[in-house]
Amino acid sequence: MSETPPSPLSAPRIIGALAIGAVIGALAWRVAASAGVGIALGVATGALALWLLTRRGRRRRRIAEAPFPEAWRAILEEWVEYYRELGADERARFEREVAIFLDEQTITGPRGAALEDELRVLVAASAVVLAFGRRGYRYPRLRDIVVYDQAFNEEYESKEGANILGMVHAQGPILFSARSLRQGFRGDHDGRNVGYHEFAHVLDFAQGRADGVPAFMPWGAVRPWMDVVHAETQKVERGRSLLRRYAATNEAEFFAVASEEFFERPERMARKHPELYALLAEAYGQDPAELAAAADER
Repeated sequence: MSETPPSPLSAPRIIGALAIGAVIGALAWRVAASAGVGIALGVATGALALWLLTRRGRRRRRIAEAPFPEAWRAILEEWVEYYRELGADERARFEREVAIFLDEQTITGPRGAALEDELRVLVAASAVVLAFGRRGYRYPRLRDIVVYDQAFNEEYESKEGANILGMVHAQGPILFSARSLRQGFRGDHDGRNVGYHEFAHVLDFAQGRADGVPAFMPWGAVRPWMDVVHAETQKVERGRSLLRRYAATNEAEFFAVASEEFFERPERMARKHPELYALLAEAYGQDPAELAAAADER
C-alpha cells in the first residue's frame, strides 16, 4: 500500500495555535474584565490560527490523495528513466511529489505564457528527483520558473547567438531552455541534464549563497566534501575525470555538474569516483546506482 502524507494537524501546529489563543484570550480577559469574553475570544483565535497554520498542509493532502492524471503519468513513463526504475510504491510517492510541486510552483513560458504539460511535468520531475531521498522536503515558493523555446541570452531573449540553456540566481526566476530540458531526459546517459543542474543550484542557494555545499549535506561531511571537490577539480582540469570541464569553473558549478553525473550515470560515477559518489549519496539521501541495478534485476 502506498504511503499517505501525514496529517497537517501536527503537534507543533496545535501547540502554536493554543499558544496564540491563550495569549489573545488573556489580553481580552484583562481588557474586558470578563473570563467568559477572554475564553471565547481565545478559543476563536486559536481555532483561526490552527486553520491558517494547517491550510497548506490540508491542500497538499488533498492534492496527494487525488488521482494522478494519466496524461502526466504517460509523460513520466516516456521521458523519466528514474521514475521507470522505481518500484510501484515509490512511483506513487514520486507522482504525489510531482503533483504537489506543480500545484505550488508557477511554471510558465516567457511573460507568463501558458506552457504545455509535457514541459511542466519535466520541470517538476527534475526537482523531485533531486529531493526524493529527503522525504518531506519542499522547495520554497519564492521563484517563478520560466521555460523558453530555445537557448536565451543575458537579456532573456531567444535570439541568434544565444547560448544559455538554464540559469538560476540568488534572487529571481529559474530559467530553462525547453529544447535542453527535453534533451536531458532523452535517456542517452551523456551526463547532461539541465533540469538537474539548475535545481542543484536552487538547493545550493537554499543556504543564502551558492558555495557548492549541498543543502542536505550533514555538517560533519562538509570538510571532507570540500577536500574531494578540490581534488576532483584538479582531475577535471587534467582531463582525468568523468565530469566535463565546466565543473572546474567554481565550487557551485562543480556541485551542479557532479549532480548531473550522479543521477545520469550513477553506476559509472560510483566506479570511477567512489568517494565523490558516496558523499553525494549521503547528501541526497539516495543511491541511484543501487536503484538502477535493482531495476535491471526486475
